[in-house]
Amino acid sequence: MSSCLVRPRSLLIVLTVVSIAACRTAPGVAVTPVARPDSAATSATRDSVPSPTVTHEFYKHLPYGSESEFNPASLIINGGFDELRVQQNRDIFTLQYGRGFHAVFYSITHPMPVLRQYGYERWLTHEVLPLSLKHAGGGQWTPNYELHLFAGGMTYYRMAEWYEQHGLTTHPRLAAGFTVFAWHLVTEMIETDGICCNDEDGLTDLYLFDTGSILLWNQAWIRRMFSGDVEFTDWPGQPTLSLPSNRLENANMLAMLRVPVPHTDSWKVMTVMGSTFLLGASAHVGPGLWLSAAGGFDPSENPVIDPRTGARTVTLLPSGGLFLDRNGSLLASFVSRGGATNGPTVNLYPGVIGSGAWSPGVWVQGIHGGGYRFGIVSRYGFGLGSAHTTP
Repeated sequence: MSSCLVRPRSLLIVLTVVSIAACRTAPGVAVTPVARPDSAATSATRDSVPSPTVTHEFYKHLPYGSESEFNPASLIINGGFDELRVQQNRDIFTLQYGRGFHAVFYSITHPMPVLRQYGYERWLTHEVLPLSLKHAGGGQWTPNYELHLFAGGMTYYRMAEWYEQHGLTTHPRLAAGFTVFAWHLVTEMIETDGICCNDEDGLTDLYLFDTGSILLWNQAWIRRMFSGDVEFTDWPGQPTLSLPSNRLENANMLAMLRVPVPHTDSWKVMTVMGSTFLLGASAHVGPGLWLSAAGGFDPSENPVIDPRTGARTVTLLPSGGLFLDRNGSLLASFVSRGGATNGPTVNLYPGVIGSGAWSPGVWVQGIHGGGYRFGIVSRYGFGLGSAHTTP
């Protein structure tokens, strides 16, 4: 068999991880309510009501928009395969899963040789502490803090709320922890691109920032900072298997942070981070509806700049976006670019076209160099599509 083909054992590893972490109840399962006795309740009644293990601040169980597609499986696919945006090969059956898993596993079980090869000082200044800039491969600490410690922690707690609201009231945070680590493991496997074996980036993320994000967001004070008037949530893509090429398209993760503008209820400052980094403003345009416009940069490439250590840098190109959401759940988006070949992309989420169960998500995307891609997505957050390229 050609070396480019996925080994059955390697694919089995990935599918096993995803299957375990993605166990979920069906969309129609009733949400288990959290009993909240009023002040007039007797002491005996209050004592008989179990305390909730998590709050309901970051996942609202909305039946429309991006929130309706949020679940463990869609999180692992969107987050784990987000890196494919900056790669040419998106055929999910020919990716080097085995080599990627081996590279990550070796790195987390042999941290000292990996860090010695990369350089301890370089690791501290480039990956751990904010002591370097993008020049010469520095500044890797930026996504570590923004996307792993900060946004990744919010997503972890949001996932815990999802589990609790779908009936898993016993250890929802533990289930969320397994889910987000499955997401991060797939991410690191894809990022290695089959290069073995000194993956200091995966080592840093999994050991320090991903673990740290769970510890941080289990603290009540950090959750209080980003709830209430401050909005912090996920705006994920709508991943689609494009046939007959077997390419996974439109998988990506955005974290949206929005804060009020003083002395007005009609405007907010917002930013998105993840598959693109944009800063802009949101205007109140209707009951629960917000229209946002933002500009910034797209990380279109992530090339290796040091073959000896595997160190990477990032290529940033201008980008912009328009977003329409209802109560924080994304209904429609337009992003001007999003990766190596992704041109202008429009996503419409459930609740925009059709109604009820017959309201799928749809998306269409221009291709740099000519052509287009499109997909139709179910409420499970995964769909099918195709592409037409210009010869």
